[in-house]
Amino acid sequence: MTRLSMNKAVFIDTSAWIMLLNKSEGFHEDASSIYNDMLESVFPVTSNMVIGETYTWLRKKVGFAPAFSYLSALDRKERLRQIAVMYSDAILEKEAVNILAQFKDQSFSFADAVSFALMQKKGIRKAFAYDRHFVVAGFELINRL
Repeated sequence: MTRLSMNKAVFIDTSAWIMLLNKSEGFHEDASSIYNDMLESVFPVTSNMVIGETYTWLRKKVGFAPAFSYLSALDRKERLRQIAVMYSDAILEKEAVNILAQFKDQSFSFADAVSFALMQKKGIRKAFAYDRHFVVAGFELINRL
């Protein structure tokens, strides 16, 4: 499935995709540099829920064409095995509910909680994200902030 083992995987969150894809974002250059460096040594992983969040954000903020282009590029990268897209299921979503209950003092989205459950299940410890919720949930962030 992947060119590297899951312990070399890095989960890419919506916040990183937005920084990568929207040149008007303050951390666009940082995100682009990290992403390009990252591809040399780790395998990117994301989820269908993150893809949905990112598409919706892009569609609302920058329009249909960039949002659809994102989907097309991800599909191409997945077919070329340059990224793994993991899919939510009932078990992960039940675990996400448990995570939300455990961290009720935090403003995690449901997609965040599913991402955490997926990362725990796959043994992925690092996230390329600009969202401190990953740190709160016990993961290491990859960014230059």
